[in-house]
Amino acid sequence: MKKLIFGLLLSSCVLLTGCIDIVEEMTLNKNGSGIYTFTIDMSSILQLGSLKDLMNQAGADAEAQKKLGMDKMEKDTTIYFKDMPAELKAETGNPDFWKKAQMNMKMSDKDKKLLVQMKLNFDKIEDIEFFFKNMSKVMKEGAGSMGGMPTDGLAPTSVAFKLAKKSLTRLPAVKAENAPGAEDLEMMKMFLGTAKYKTIYNLPNRVKKTKIANAKIDGNTVTVENSMLDILEGKAKLDGEISF
Repeated sequence: MKKLIFGLLLSSCVLLTGCIDIVEEMTLNKNGSGIYTFTIDMSSILQLGSLKDLMNQAGADAEAQKKLGMDKMEKDTTIYFKDMPAELKAETGNPDFWKKAQMNMKMSDKDKKLLVQMKLNFDKIEDIEFFFKNMSKVMKEGAGSMGGMPTDGLAPTSVAFKLAKKSLTRLPAVKAENAPGAEDLEMMKMFLGTAKYKTIYNLPNRVKKTKIANAKIDGNTVTVENSMLDILEGKAKLDGEISF
């Protein structure tokens, strides 16, 4: 049901090209643990109308909106990956890992918020790579129990880091087996428009330098911002090293 709701809202985004922004943030502790979040933010479309108006544009009439529970436009739902079926968690090879991960969906006309956020409390930096390697499988096979959140095509399938004593390195992304073809890529270009992809690194010590393109340093924080289209077309790279 939640996937259908967001499918309708994403249809509205097509009409209002460029209303999706991605915000990826890592807060790293001195012991190598930390918090990683990945947020798909569509809040900007609420500057152009209410959720009800957007649902109308997407073709959902009053009866359909009521069935979907969209007659009340204030929703804040958290889904815990630990609640997935036991057999599905076992298939990933590390059932206990999923206690660290959750997903939140917020829709609010009052706060002008419309977003999906994944959150991982990692014990070691390699947890992030494991999460993304297994997330697409978890989301696809566990869609019913997990609420069917729509992340396909927006969330990366490969995110990996290497942590040394005084540096954090983002490794080059591995090309997905089901990477979009030329026709799909053209559709995504039209869909994403001016969408931005921002990554924020909060490090435990002051940053000395970084080799990541388009990065800005402010004390302990490094912020990297690119257009989604540049990333998809390979014109912008997210990998590189941060020394701190």
